[in-house]
Amino acid sequence: MQPRPIRCGLRFGREKPAFHSHRCFSTIKTLNAIEEPFASVGVPEFRSLAFEAGKPLAFKQPNTIPKRPSFPASTKWFMQDETSLSPSYHGECPMSFAPYMDRFAHHMLPYEFMSPQLSEDAGLVVNTTSHFLTWLASGSDHLGAVLAGIVHAAAYPDASETKFSSFSAPLLLLLKAVEFNKLHEKKLKQLYVAQAQLPDLPIELQEDLPVPRIVTDAGKGDVYNSSIWLGLEPTYTPLHRDPNPNLFCQLVGKKTIRLLPPSSGDRLYRRVQTQIQHSGNGRIRTSEMMEGRERVVLNTAVWGMEGPEDLVEAKLDPGDALFIPKGRRYSTDCDTF
Repeated sequence: MQPRPIRCGLRFGREKPAFHSHRCFSTIKTLNAIEEPFASVGVPEFRSLAFEAGKPLAFKQPNTIPKRPSFPASTKWFMQDETSLSPSYHGECPMSFAPYMDRFAHHMLPYEFMSPQLSEDAGLVVNTTSHFLTWLASGSDHLGAVLAGIVHAAAYPDASETKFSSFSAPLLLLLKAVEFNKLHEKKLKQLYVAQAQLPDLPIELQEDLPVPRIVTDAGKGDVYNSSIWLGLEPTYTPLHRDPNPNLFCQLVGKKTIRLLPPSSGDRLYRRVQTQIQHSGNGRIRTSEMMEGRERVVLNTAVWGMEGPEDLVEAKLDPGDALFIPKGRRYSTDCDTF
C-alpha cells in the first residue's frame, strides 16, 4: 500500500486573505534559488536579491543530514509514520501528526474539500467520501457523528462531478481523516485546512510558528496576514495573485509552485477569462476557480505543455521557502513524480 502523506505550508504576507491537476513534462525554467535556509539569510542580502528587486527567490535547505527544522512546528506537530507502510514500499517515509496535536483536537479551523473523489487511474467518481462519513458516524466517539454531519451538510458526496466546498470544523476532522487513510486502501483526498490565521490558533501553536526575521525586518514590519495550510494531498491552488509580497514556507511534504511576472500573468488570466466567457480579477481563490471549466482551463494554461515562456517553477521540500513579490500570479500543486 502506498501512503498518502499530509502536507503543510505556511504563508507570511502583507494582505488580508482573501483537483488533482494533470502536469505534463514541459520545459519550465527553474526559479533562482540560494542553497541556504531562509533563517540564515541576512536581511540586507534578502533586500538586495529579492525584496527591493521585486524578484521571486527560493530558499533551499542544504543537502545535509540531519536538516535543521525551519520552525518548532516541523518536529512538534509531525512525526514519521512507519505503521502505514507495506513491506514492499520503498519510498520516503510518510509524515503523520504527532500526539502533541491531540490536545488541540477541538479547536475550530477553516476547511476546504473537493468531493466526490476521483480515482487516480481512470478519473471516475468513487465513493470514498461516503465511506469516510459512514466510518466517522459508526465510531464509538459521538463526535464522529457530529463531524460526519458537518461534512455531509457542506460537501457534495452524491454529485456526478467534483465540487468545491468550504466549512468550519475542529482539527479533529483532519486527525480522523489521517486515521481513516491509515486503515483503508482507498484514501480520502483533498481535505485541508486552508488559510487558517495564525492569530486565531491556540497560543502554543502560534509559538511554534514564529515570524521569520526577513519578514519582520526587510520592510516596515507590517505583517498584515499570516496563515497556514494543512491537509491531505493532492492539494492545488489555481492561478491567482496577491496584492502584496509574501513568504511561503514548506513545513512537511513537497510542493511545486509556478509563477508568472505581473504583465504576463495578467495577459494569461485575461485570456482564460475570455475563453470561458467569464469576468474576474484572480486576486483571491474563488469557488469558480476550484471547480468546473474555469479550473480545467486555468490548470491547462499553467500546468499544460504550452505554458508562457516566462513561466518559472520552484520545487519546495520540507524546510524550504519561497518569496513571492507583489503582483506575481502563481499556482501551486503538491503532486510529485
